[in-house]
Amino acid sequence: MTNAQLLQMARDNLTRFTAAPAPAEALRKAIEAHDIVFALYPDSSSARGFDTYLIKGKPLVPGASQEDLARLPTTAVPCADLEEAIALERAFGDGGRGQH
Repeated sequence: MTNAQLLQMARDNLTRFTAAPAPAEALRKAIEAHDIVFALYPDSSSARGFDTYLIKGKPLVPGASQEDLARLPTTAVPCADLEEAIALERAFGDGGRGQH
């Protein structure tokens, strides 16, 4: 997964979330529907203008090949900052309250 692909996913999800009758519910469902979820947040110190934070799927990544990871449902969600990304991880990430 390239940074450009993650950025496009985050933009597409932002459009979907803002158009949804219940944006928070749309966000929750998007996270629950994927095995790997990245948060993208602004970072002026990065050449690309954003940084990433893995909010779901951390147990799947160590030791996995790129081929294995490519088969897993993956998405990216936009966040205002790292703190919001961490809050999403706590709420909906691996072992978070939002998990069923």
